[in-house]
Amino acid sequence: MELLLIIPFVLSFALAMNSFGLAIINSSVSGKVLPGISIKAAFSFGLSHFVLGFAGYFLGRLLQPAVSGIEEWAAVAFLVILGVKILLQTVKANPLSKVFDINSIRVILALSVAVGINALLVGLVLGFLNAPGLGFNIFTFFLVTFFTLFGLSGGHNLGMPFARSVPILGGVLFIVSGIMMAVEVLGYGLH
Repeated sequence: MELLLIIPFVLSFALAMNSFGLAIINSSVSGKVLPGISIKAAFSFGLSHFVLGFAGYFLGRLLQPAVSGIEEWAAVAFLVILGVKILLQTVKANPLSKVFDINSIRVILALSVAVGINALLVGLVLGFLNAPGLGFNIFTFFLVTFFTLFGLSGGHNLGMPFARSVPILGGVLFIVSGIMMAVEVLGYGLH
């Protein structure tokens, strides 16, 4: 199986890990998550990934002529830089700085946009490559929704050390995706 077919699935898991970590932190520290909030937050996080992922995909398709000839390397650079950025932020940041009143709808909406920005960037990469966007976005929606729901519902049982390691896994998965893409470009070509 070509690596290019696997990369969108790895990227979906990377995006889901960032939301999962945020959900665990907020469940562990912020106190009681009110009934129904976990479902609202999970759906909102998933929907933001779906919408912003599609927006990024269409933006990438529009910008594709500007990166024609180097689109694969632009995608590799985006993914590796995104992964490194997430790793540095996770290592440097105090997890408590990511604790918010998750029971507030305004907070849920703001966090949804914040975590969805990475989906926008991943969509941009997939648009550069003219990869299938719909399947990626649907899969990402379900993964993010599931992991956010699980993180808010049972995150207090997982604890802060686990919450801190989950975004690290997401950053590593972005870097691995970039490396997989570079291997594909160097070894087999994308076309």
